[in-house]
Amino acid sequence: MKNKKYKILLLSAGLNAAYHFSKILKEKFSNDFMLVGADINEQYLVSACNLFDKFYKVPLSNSPEYYKTILNIIKKEKIDYLIPTYDKDQNLFYPENKDLISLRVKSISTPLETLKFYRKDLIIEKLKAEGIKVPKIYSVKDILDNQSYIIKPKEGSGSIGVKKLKGSEIKNIADTDNYIIQEICKEPEITLECFYHNNILSSVARERIASKSGVCTKTRIWHNSELESIVKVFIDKIKTGPFFNLQFMVNDKNEYVITDVNLRLAGGMSLSHAAGWDEASAILNLLLKKSDKKIFLSLKLNAPEQYIIRAYQDIITKKSETIAFDLDGTILNSFDRHIIVLKKAFNVYKINLNIDDYIEFKRKGYSNIQYLKYKGLNDDIINKIQSYWIKNIEKEEYLINDFIYPGAENILKTLSKKYSLILITGRNNKKNCNRQLKKLKLDKYFSKIFIVNTNQFSSQLKADILIKENCIEMWGDTETEIDSCKIAGIKYKALYWGFRNKDFIKCRRNK
Repeated sequence: MKNKKYKILLLSAGLNAAYHFSKILKEKFSNDFMLVGADINEQYLVSACNLFDKFYKVPLSNSPEYYKTILNIIKKEKIDYLIPTYDKDQNLFYPENKDLISLRVKSISTPLETLKFYRKDLIIEKLKAEGIKVPKIYSVKDILDNQSYIIKPKEGSGSIGVKKLKGSEIKNIADTDNYIIQEICKEPEITLECFYHNNILSSVARERIASKSGVCTKTRIWHNSELESIVKVFIDKIKTGPFFNLQFMVNDKNEYVITDVNLRLAGGMSLSHAAGWDEASAILNLLLKKSDKKIFLSLKLNAPEQYIIRAYQDIITKKSETIAFDLDGTILNSFDRHIIVLKKAFNVYKINLNIDDYIEFKRKGYSNIQYLKYKGLNDDIINKIQSYWIKNIEKEEYLINDFIYPGAENILKTLSKKYSLILITGRNNKKNCNRQLKKLKLDKYFSKIFIVNTNQFSSQLKADILIKENCIEMWGDTETEIDSCKIAGIKYKALYWGFRNKDFIKCRRNK
Protein backbone atom coordinates (compact mmCIF):
# COMPACT_ATOMS: atom_id res chain seq x y z
CA MET A 1 0.00 0.00 0.00
CA LYS A 2 1.32 3.43 -0.97
CA ASN A 3 2.33 5.63 1.97
CA LYS A 4 0.01 8.53 2.73
CA LYS A 5 1.18 11.96 1.73
CA TYR A 6 0.54 14.50 4.46
CA LYS A 7 -0.83 17.86 3.38
CA ILE A 8 0.80 21.05 4.63
CA LEU A 9 -0.85 24.46 4.32
CA LEU A 10 1.76 27.22 4.28
CA LEU A 11 0.37 30.64 5.13
CA SER A 12 1.88 33.94 3.91
CA ALA A 13 3.63 31.83 1.31
CA GLY A 14 5.28 34.80 -0.38
CA LEU A 15 7.82 35.36 2.42
CA ASN A 16 11.52 34.46 2.06
CA ALA A 17 11.27 31.82 4.78
CA ALA A 18 8.29 30.22 3.01
CA TYR A 19 10.27 29.97 -0.23
CA HIS A 20 13.18 28.25 1.48
CA PHE A 21 10.91 25.87 3.38
CA SER A 22 9.03 24.98 0.17
CA LYS A 23 12.27 24.41 -1.73
CA ILE A 24 13.64 21.97 0.86
CA LEU A 25 10.31 20.14 1.04
CA LYS A 26 10.27 19.60 -2.73
CA GLU A 27 13.93 18.62 -2.89
CA LYS A 28 13.95 16.15 0.00
CA PHE A 29 10.39 15.30 1.09
CA SER A 30 8.23 15.30 -2.07
CA ASN A 31 7.29 11.64 -1.45
CA ASP A 32 6.02 12.45 2.03
CA PHE A 33 4.18 15.76 1.72
CA MET A 34 1.89 17.73 -0.55
CA LEU A 35 2.28 21.48 -0.24
CA VAL A 36 -0.59 23.97 -0.42
CA GLY A 37 0.34 27.66 -0.48
CA ALA A 38 -1.82 30.64 0.50
CA ASP A 39 -0.91 34.27 -0.05
CA ILE A 40 -2.52 37.67 -0.73
CA ASN A 41 -0.71 37.90 -4.10
CA GLU A 42 -1.43 36.12 -7.36
CA GLN A 43 0.45 32.83 -7.60
CA TYR A 44 2.84 34.13 -10.28
CA LEU A 45 3.88 36.94 -7.91
CA VAL A 46 4.96 34.47 -5.22
CA SER A 47 8.57 33.24 -5.47
CA ALA A 48 7.65 29.69 -4.42
CA CYS A 49 4.79 29.48 -6.93
CA ASN A 50 6.35 26.62 -8.92
CA LEU A 51 6.82 24.53 -5.77
CA PHE A 52 3.19 24.34 -4.65
CA ASP A 53 0.93 21.39 -5.42
CA LYS A 54 -1.95 23.82 -5.01
CA PHE A 55 -2.23 27.55 -4.39
CA TYR A 56 -4.93 29.89 -3.10
CA LYS A 57 -5.01 33.67 -3.31
CA VAL A 58 -6.55 34.86 -0.04
CA PRO A 59 -7.73 38.17 1.48
CA LEU A 60 -5.48 40.29 3.70
CA SER A 61 -4.85 38.67 7.09
CA ASN A 62 -6.49 41.59 8.92
CA SER A 63 -9.69 41.40 6.82
CA PRO A 64 -12.90 39.85 8.21
CA GLU A 65 -12.95 37.18 5.46
CA TYR A 66 -9.43 35.86 6.03
CA TYR A 67 -10.04 33.48 8.92
CA LYS A 68 -13.03 31.80 7.29
CA THR A 69 -11.20 31.57 3.96
CA ILE A 70 -8.32 29.65 5.54
CA LEU A 71 -10.71 27.29 7.33
CA ASN A 72 -12.49 26.60 4.04
CA ILE A 73 -9.17 25.76 2.38
CA ILE A 74 -8.34 23.39 5.24
CA LYS A 75 -11.68 21.62 4.83
CA LYS A 76 -11.50 21.43 1.05
CA GLU A 77 -7.89 20.19 0.89
CA LYS A 78 -8.08 18.01 4.02
CA ILE A 79 -4.98 19.63 5.49
CA ASP A 80 -2.93 17.76 8.12
CA TYR A 81 -0.46 20.45 9.19
CA LEU A 82 -0.70 24.24 9.21
CA ILE A 83 2.42 26.41 9.25
CA PRO A 84 1.89 30.12 9.90
CA THR A 85 4.98 32.04 8.74
CA TYR A 86 3.77 35.49 9.79
CA ASP A 87 2.96 36.87 13.23
CA LYS A 88 -0.65 37.77 12.41
CA ASP A 89 -1.28 34.22 11.21
CA GLN A 90 -0.01 32.85 14.52
CA ASN A 91 -2.45 34.97 16.49
CA LEU A 92 -5.32 33.40 14.55
CA PHE A 93 -4.17 29.81 14.04
CA TYR A 94 -2.43 28.78 17.27
CA PRO A 95 -2.17 25.08 18.27
CA GLU A 96 -5.07 25.26 20.76
CA ASN A 97 -7.48 26.77 18.20
CA LYS A 98 -10.73 24.79 18.61
CA ASP A 99 -11.67 25.09 14.92
CA LEU A 100 -8.34 23.53 13.93
CA ILE A 101 -8.67 20.81 16.53
CA SER A 102 -12.17 19.93 15.28
CA LEU A 103 -10.74 19.66 11.76
CA ARG A 104 -7.87 17.49 13.06
CA VAL A 105 -5.28 19.98 11.88
CA LYS A 106 -2.07 20.51 13.84
CA SER A 107 -0.69 24.04 13.81
CA ILE A 108 3.09 24.20 14.09
CA SER A 109 3.08 27.50 15.88
CA THR A 110 3.33 29.40 19.15
CA PRO A 111 1.16 28.29 22.12
CA LEU A 112 -1.76 30.55 23.05
CA GLU A 113 -0.44 31.34 26.55
CA THR A 114 2.66 32.94 24.95
CA LEU A 115 0.72 34.76 22.25
CA LYS A 116 -1.06 36.71 25.00
CA PHE A 117 2.13 38.72 25.58
CA TYR A 118 3.65 38.31 22.10
CA ARG A 119 3.89 42.01 21.35
CA LYS A 120 7.12 44.00 21.31
CA ASP A 121 6.38 45.97 24.46
CA LEU A 122 4.77 43.10 26.38
CA ILE A 123 7.48 40.57 25.56
CA ILE A 124 10.17 43.00 26.79
CA GLU A 125 8.29 43.40 30.08
CA LYS A 126 7.98 39.63 30.37
CA LEU A 127 11.68 39.03 29.72
CA LYS A 128 12.66 41.73 32.18
CA ALA A 129 10.39 40.23 34.83
CA GLU A 130 12.01 36.83 34.29
CA GLY A 131 15.50 38.28 34.79
CA ILE A 132 16.51 38.11 31.13
CA LYS A 133 18.51 41.14 29.98
CA VAL A 134 16.84 43.52 27.50
CA PRO A 135 17.64 47.10 26.35
CA LYS A 136 16.67 50.03 28.54
CA ILE A 137 13.16 51.34 27.85
CA TYR A 138 12.26 55.00 28.25
CA SER A 139 9.07 56.99 28.61
CA VAL A 140 8.65 60.21 26.62
CA LYS A 141 9.14 62.34 29.75
CA ASP A 142 12.54 60.71 30.44
CA ILE A 143 14.18 61.18 27.02
CA LEU A 144 16.67 63.97 26.24
CA ASP A 145 16.21 66.19 23.20
CA ASN A 146 19.76 65.81 21.84
CA GLN A 147 20.18 62.13 22.57
CA SER A 148 19.33 59.44 19.99
CA TYR A 149 17.06 56.46 20.65
CA ILE A 150 15.52 53.52 18.80
CA ILE A 151 11.73 53.56 18.42
CA LYS A 152 9.70 50.50 17.44
CA PRO A 153 5.96 50.05 16.84
CA LYS A 154 4.55 48.02 19.74
CA GLU A 155 2.58 45.88 17.30
CA GLY A 156 5.27 45.80 14.60
CA SER A 157 6.82 42.81 12.89
CA GLY A 158 10.55 42.31 12.42
CA SER A 159 12.38 45.55 11.56
CA ILE A 160 9.33 47.20 9.98
CA GLY A 161 8.85 50.71 11.35
CA VAL A 162 12.05 50.68 13.44
CA LYS A 163 13.78 54.10 13.41
CA LYS A 164 16.70 55.89 15.02
CA LEU A 165 15.53 59.35 16.16
CA LYS A 166 16.60 62.12 18.48
CA GLY A 167 14.52 62.81 21.57
CA SER A 168 13.24 66.09 20.14
CA GLU A 169 11.99 64.26 17.03
CA ILE A 170 10.27 61.59 19.10
CA LYS A 171 8.44 64.22 21.14
CA ASN A 172 6.90 65.58 17.93
CA ILE A 173 5.32 62.21 17.11
CA ALA A 174 1.58 62.39 17.82
CA ASP A 175 1.08 58.71 18.73
CA THR A 176 4.14 58.01 20.86
CA ASP A 177 2.00 55.68 23.01
CA ASN A 178 2.11 53.21 20.11
CA TYR A 179 5.91 53.04 20.17
CA ILE A 180 8.64 51.58 22.35
CA ILE A 181 11.50 54.01 23.05
CA GLN A 182 14.66 52.01 23.54
CA GLU A 183 18.36 52.64 24.13
CA ILE A 184 20.67 52.32 21.13
CA CYS A 185 22.62 49.09 21.45
CA LYS A 186 26.00 48.31 19.88
CA GLU A 187 27.06 45.74 17.31
CA PRO A 188 27.47 42.90 16.76
CA GLU A 189 23.87 42.35 15.72
CA ILE A 190 23.25 38.62 15.97
CA THR A 191 20.28 36.43 15.12
CA LEU A 192 20.19 33.20 17.06
CA GLU A 193 18.09 30.71 15.11
CA CYS A 194 16.68 28.03 17.40
CA PHE A 195 15.06 24.61 17.10
CA TYR A 196 13.63 23.07 20.25
CA HIS A 197 11.97 19.66 20.67
CA ASN A 198 11.70 17.11 23.49
CA ASN A 199 13.86 19.33 25.76
CA ILE A 200 16.64 19.30 23.17
CA LEU A 201 17.88 22.64 21.86
CA SER A 202 19.93 23.34 18.75
CA SER A 203 20.94 26.86 17.75
CA VAL A 204 23.07 28.70 15.23
CA ALA A 205 24.34 32.27 15.43
CA ARG A 206 24.25 34.63 12.44
CA GLU A 207 26.08 37.94 12.73
CA ARG A 208 24.73 40.58 10.36
CA ILE A 209 27.70 42.00 8.45
CA ALA A 210 25.78 43.74 5.65
CA SER A 211 22.15 44.20 4.70
CA LYS A 212 19.97 45.79 2.02
CA SER A 213 16.42 47.00 2.70
CA GLY A 214 16.51 45.28 6.08
CA VAL A 215 17.51 41.90 4.61
CA CYS A 216 20.82 40.37 5.65
CA THR A 217 23.10 39.84 2.62
CA LYS A 218 26.44 39.01 4.28
CA THR A 219 26.81 37.05 7.49
CA ARG A 220 29.16 35.18 9.80
CA ILE A 221 27.77 31.86 11.06
CA TRP A 222 28.95 29.82 14.02
CA HIS A 223 27.77 28.21 17.24
CA ASN A 224 27.64 30.67 20.13
CA SER A 225 27.53 28.91 23.50
CA GLU A 226 27.07 32.14 25.47
CA LEU A 227 23.92 33.13 23.55
CA GLU A 228 22.58 29.56 23.64
CA SER A 229 22.84 29.62 27.44
CA ILE A 230 20.58 32.72 27.43
CA VAL A 231 18.11 30.86 25.18
CA LYS A 232 18.00 27.97 27.64
CA VAL A 233 16.77 30.40 30.29
CA PHE A 234 14.34 31.88 27.75
CA ILE A 235 12.69 28.53 26.92
CA ASP A 236 12.51 27.65 30.62
CA LYS A 237 10.37 30.76 31.18
CA ILE A 238 8.48 31.09 27.89
CA LYS A 239 6.72 28.37 25.90
CA THR A 240 7.52 28.36 22.20
CA GLY A 241 6.85 26.27 19.13
CA PRO A 242 9.65 24.10 17.74
CA PHE A 243 11.27 27.01 15.85
CA PHE A 244 11.94 30.62 16.76
CA ASN A 245 14.71 33.20 16.58
CA LEU A 246 16.03 35.89 18.90
CA GLN A 247 17.92 39.08 18.05
CA PHE A 248 20.89 40.07 20.21
CA MET A 249 23.00 43.21 20.54
CA VAL A 250 25.30 44.65 23.21
CA ASN A 251 24.21 47.28 25.77
CA ASP A 252 26.30 50.06 27.32
CA LYS A 253 27.66 47.56 29.88
CA ASN A 254 28.95 45.28 27.08
CA GLU A 255 26.32 42.67 27.96
CA TYR A 256 24.29 40.75 25.39
CA VAL A 257 20.63 41.76 25.48
CA ILE A 258 17.63 40.43 23.56
CA THR A 259 16.48 43.22 21.23
CA ASP A 260 13.72 41.29 19.47
CA VAL A 261 11.78 38.02 19.69
CA ASN A 262 10.40 36.31 16.57
CA LEU A 263 8.44 33.16 17.31
CA ARG A 264 8.38 32.07 13.66
CA LEU A 265 10.64 30.94 10.84
CA ALA A 266 13.57 33.29 10.28
CA GLY A 267 13.73 35.23 7.04
CA GLY A 268 17.43 34.34 6.79
CA MET A 269 17.00 30.61 7.41
CA SER A 270 18.46 29.86 3.96
CA LEU A 271 21.77 31.42 5.12
CA SER A 272 21.95 28.95 8.01
CA HIS A 273 21.04 26.14 5.61
CA ALA A 274 24.00 27.05 3.41
CA ALA A 275 26.20 26.59 6.45
CA GLY A 276 24.73 23.12 7.08
CA TRP A 277 22.09 23.95 9.71
CA ASP A 278 18.97 22.64 7.93
CA GLU A 279 15.98 23.68 10.05
CA ALA A 280 13.40 22.97 7.34
CA SER A 281 14.42 19.29 7.24
CA ALA A 282 14.29 19.13 11.03
CA ILE A 283 10.72 20.47 10.99
CA LEU A 284 9.60 18.05 8.28
CA ASN A 285 11.19 15.07 10.06
CA LEU A 286 9.38 16.21 13.20
CA LEU A 287 6.06 16.15 11.31
CA LEU A 288 6.90 12.65 10.08
CA LYS A 289 7.40 11.63 13.73
CA LYS A 290 11.01 10.58 13.14
CA SER A 291 13.36 9.88 16.05
CA ASP A 292 15.11 12.73 17.86
CA LYS A 293 18.39 11.50 16.41
CA LYS A 294 17.00 11.78 12.88
CA ILE A 295 15.42 15.17 13.55
CA PHE A 296 18.57 16.78 14.95
CA LEU A 297 20.94 15.11 12.48
CA SER A 298 20.25 17.87 9.94
CA LEU A 299 21.21 20.61 12.42
CA LYS A 300 24.97 20.28 12.10
CA LEU A 301 27.25 23.06 10.83
CA ASN A 302 29.72 22.29 8.05
CA ALA A 303 32.53 24.10 9.86
CA PRO A 304 33.07 25.89 13.19
CA GLU A 305 32.94 29.31 11.52
CA GLN A 306 31.68 30.27 8.08
CA TYR A 307 30.94 33.41 6.07
CA ILE A 308 27.93 33.36 3.80
CA ILE A 309 26.97 35.87 1.10
CA ARG A 310 23.39 35.86 -0.15
CA ALA A 311 23.15 35.85 -3.96
CA TYR A 312 19.68 36.45 -5.34
CA GLN A 313 18.07 33.95 -7.69
CA ASP A 314 15.91 34.93 -10.64
CA ILE A 315 12.78 32.78 -10.90
CA ILE A 316 10.41 32.58 -13.83
CA THR A 317 6.99 32.56 -12.18
CA LYS A 318 4.85 33.13 -15.25
CA LYS A 319 5.90 32.70 -18.86
CA SER A 320 5.06 35.37 -21.38
CA GLU A 321 3.66 32.82 -23.82
CA THR A 322 0.20 33.88 -24.90
CA ILE A 323 -2.77 31.84 -26.10
CA ALA A 324 -5.73 33.45 -27.86
CA PHE A 325 -9.37 32.37 -27.69
CA ASP A 326 -12.39 32.99 -29.88
CA LEU A 327 -15.69 33.57 -28.05
CA ASP A 328 -18.90 32.48 -29.83
CA GLY A 329 -18.97 28.73 -30.42
CA THR A 330 -15.64 28.32 -28.64
CA ILE A 331 -16.36 29.50 -25.10
CA LEU A 332 -20.04 30.41 -25.43
CA ASN A 333 -22.80 28.16 -26.70
CA SER A 334 -24.76 30.62 -28.86
CA PHE A 335 -27.00 28.15 -30.71
CA ASP A 336 -30.18 29.16 -28.84
CA ARG A 337 -29.59 32.84 -29.60
CA HIS A 338 -29.18 32.14 -33.32
CA ILE A 339 -32.34 30.05 -33.46
CA ILE A 340 -34.40 32.63 -31.50
CA VAL A 341 -33.32 35.57 -33.70
CA LEU A 342 -33.98 33.62 -36.91
CA LYS A 343 -37.46 32.65 -35.69
CA LYS A 344 -38.13 36.30 -34.77
CA ALA A 345 -37.19 37.33 -38.30
CA PHE A 346 -39.53 34.69 -39.75
CA ASN A 347 -42.36 36.04 -37.58
CA VAL A 348 -41.74 39.59 -38.78
CA TYR A 349 -41.89 38.55 -42.44
CA LYS A 350 -44.72 35.99 -42.01
CA ILE A 351 -42.58 32.98 -42.93
CA ASN A 352 -43.47 29.54 -41.67
CA LEU A 353 -40.53 27.16 -41.96
CA ASN A 354 -39.22 24.30 -39.85
CA ILE A 355 -35.63 25.11 -38.87
CA ASP A 356 -34.77 22.02 -36.85
CA ASP A 357 -31.89 21.41 -39.27
CA TYR A 358 -30.54 24.98 -39.04
CA ILE A 359 -27.68 24.42 -36.57
CA GLU A 360 -26.43 21.24 -38.21
CA PHE A 361 -26.55 23.00 -41.59
CA LYS A 362 -24.34 25.79 -40.23
CA ARG A 363 -21.99 23.28 -38.60
CA LYS A 364 -21.28 21.88 -42.05
CA GLY A 365 -19.81 25.23 -43.03
CA TYR A 366 -22.76 27.12 -44.53
CA SER A 367 -23.87 30.69 -43.87
CA ASN A 368 -27.32 32.05 -43.01
CA ILE A 369 -27.84 33.18 -46.60
CA GLN A 370 -26.92 29.74 -47.97
CA TYR A 371 -29.32 28.14 -45.51
CA LEU A 372 -32.18 30.44 -46.51
CA LYS A 373 -31.55 29.70 -50.20
CA TYR A 374 -31.53 26.01 -49.39
CA LYS A 375 -34.95 26.54 -47.81
CA GLY A 376 -36.25 28.02 -51.09
CA LEU A 377 -36.62 31.68 -50.14
CA ASN A 378 -36.14 34.38 -52.79
CA ASP A 379 -33.25 36.88 -52.70
CA ASP A 380 -35.42 39.81 -51.64
CA ILE A 381 -36.76 38.13 -48.50
CA ILE A 382 -33.33 36.63 -47.75
CA ASN A 383 -31.79 40.10 -47.73
CA LYS A 384 -34.51 41.39 -45.41
CA ILE A 385 -34.07 38.48 -43.01
CA GLN A 386 -30.31 38.89 -43.04
CA SER A 387 -30.63 42.62 -42.36
CA TYR A 388 -32.94 41.90 -39.41
CA TRP A 389 -30.48 39.30 -38.22
CA ILE A 390 -27.48 41.65 -38.22
CA LYS A 391 -29.49 44.36 -36.45
CA ASN A 392 -30.70 42.10 -33.61
CA ILE A 393 -28.25 39.22 -33.08
CA GLU A 394 -26.06 41.15 -30.60
CA LYS A 395 -28.80 42.83 -28.58
CA GLU A 396 -28.67 42.13 -24.85
CA GLU A 397 -32.19 40.66 -24.84
CA TYR A 398 -30.87 37.84 -27.04
CA LEU A 399 -27.33 37.60 -25.61
CA ILE A 400 -28.80 36.40 -22.32
CA ASN A 401 -29.55 33.08 -24.04
CA ASP A 402 -25.83 32.29 -24.39
CA PHE A 403 -24.16 30.06 -21.81
CA ILE A 404 -20.62 28.90 -21.17
CA TYR A 405 -19.61 25.45 -22.35
CA PRO A 406 -18.61 23.62 -19.12
CA GLY A 407 -15.62 22.14 -20.92
CA ALA A 408 -14.51 25.57 -22.10
CA GLU A 409 -14.35 27.06 -18.63
CA ASN A 410 -12.28 24.11 -17.42
CA ILE A 411 -9.84 24.75 -20.26
CA LEU A 412 -9.59 28.45 -19.36
CA LYS A 413 -8.99 27.67 -15.68
CA THR A 414 -6.22 25.20 -16.50
CA LEU A 415 -4.41 27.26 -19.14
CA SER A 416 -4.61 30.54 -17.21
CA LYS A 417 -2.38 29.05 -14.51
CA LYS A 418 0.50 28.67 -16.97
CA TYR A 419 -0.16 31.07 -19.85
CA SER A 420 -1.35 34.59 -20.48
CA LEU A 421 -4.75 34.37 -22.20
CA ILE A 422 -6.28 36.93 -24.55
CA LEU A 423 -9.69 37.00 -26.21
CA ILE A 424 -10.12 37.90 -29.90
CA THR A 425 -13.75 37.85 -30.94
CA GLY A 426 -15.78 39.08 -33.87
CA ARG A 427 -18.63 41.26 -32.64
CA ASN A 428 -20.10 44.52 -33.97
CA ASN A 429 -21.51 45.74 -30.65
CA LYS A 430 -18.45 46.12 -28.42
CA LYS A 431 -20.38 47.59 -25.51
CA ASN A 432 -22.78 44.66 -25.24
CA CYS A 433 -19.95 42.19 -25.71
CA ASN A 434 -17.98 43.62 -22.78
CA ARG A 435 -21.12 43.65 -20.63
CA GLN A 436 -21.76 40.01 -21.44
CA LEU A 437 -18.18 39.03 -20.57
CA LYS A 438 -18.41 40.77 -17.20
CA LYS A 439 -21.84 39.32 -16.43
CA LEU A 440 -20.61 35.79 -17.15
CA LYS A 441 -17.36 36.54 -15.26
CA LEU A 442 -15.28 35.50 -18.24
CA ASP A 443 -13.20 38.66 -18.31
CA LYS A 444 -11.19 37.44 -15.30
CA TYR A 445 -9.42 34.86 -17.45
CA PHE A 446 -8.04 37.30 -20.02
CA SER A 447 -5.20 39.79 -19.75
CA LYS A 448 -6.50 41.55 -22.87
CA ILE A 449 -9.78 41.52 -24.80
CA PHE A 450 -9.95 42.43 -28.50
CA ILE A 451 -13.29 42.89 -30.29
CA VAL A 452 -13.08 43.17 -34.09
CA ASN A 453 -15.85 43.84 -36.61
CA THR A 454 -17.34 40.83 -38.38
CA ASN A 455 -16.71 41.26 -42.09
CA GLN A 456 -14.58 39.89 -44.93
CA PHE A 457 -11.46 41.25 -43.22
CA SER A 458 -12.03 39.52 -39.85
CA SER A 459 -9.38 36.86 -40.40
CA GLN A 460 -6.72 39.42 -41.23
CA LEU A 461 -7.71 41.64 -38.30
CA LYS A 462 -7.43 38.69 -35.91
CA ALA A 463 -4.12 37.63 -37.47
CA ASP A 464 -2.67 41.11 -36.94
CA ILE A 465 -3.51 40.87 -33.24
CA LEU A 466 -2.07 37.35 -32.97
CA ILE A 467 1.22 38.59 -34.41
CA LYS A 468 1.35 41.76 -32.29
CA GLU A 469 0.63 39.83 -29.06
CA ASN A 470 3.19 37.09 -29.87
CA CYS A 471 0.58 34.35 -29.52
CA ILE A 472 1.74 30.76 -29.79
CA GLU A 473 -1.70 29.38 -30.69
CA MET A 474 -5.39 30.19 -30.96
CA TRP A 475 -8.41 28.16 -29.91
CA GLY A 476 -11.51 28.46 -32.07
CA ASP A 477 -14.38 26.73 -33.82
CA THR A 478 -14.60 28.21 -37.33
CA GLU A 479 -12.66 28.88 -40.51
CA THR A 480 -12.04 32.49 -39.43
CA GLU A 481 -9.65 31.33 -36.71
CA ILE A 482 -8.09 28.72 -39.01
CA ASP A 483 -7.29 31.39 -41.61
CA SER A 484 -6.05 33.84 -38.94
CA CYS A 485 -3.62 31.24 -37.59
CA LYS A 486 -2.36 30.44 -41.10
CA ILE A 487 -1.67 34.13 -41.75
CA ALA A 488 0.03 34.56 -38.37
CA GLY A 489 1.97 31.31 -38.75
CA ILE A 490 0.88 29.84 -35.42
CA LYS A 491 -0.87 26.70 -34.21
CA TYR A 492 -4.67 26.41 -34.44
CA LYS A 493 -6.46 24.42 -31.75
CA ALA A 494 -9.94 23.29 -32.77
CA LEU A 495 -12.96 22.86 -30.51
CA TYR A 496 -15.57 20.78 -32.33
CA TRP A 497 -18.62 21.70 -30.26
CA GLY A 498 -19.17 25.08 -31.96
CA PHE A 499 -20.40 26.40 -35.31
CA ARG A 500 -18.31 24.06 -37.47
CA ASN A 501 -18.14 20.29 -37.16
CA LYS A 502 -15.03 18.13 -37.13
CA ASP A 503 -15.21 17.14 -40.81
CA PHE A 504 -15.47 20.75 -41.98
CA ILE A 505 -12.57 21.91 -39.77
CA LYS A 506 -10.32 19.07 -40.92
CA CYS A 507 -11.09 19.85 -44.56
CA ARG A 508 -10.48 23.59 -44.10
CA ARG A 509 -7.21 23.07 -42.27
CA ASN A 510 -5.86 20.96 -45.12
CA LYS A 511 -6.52 23.61 -47.77
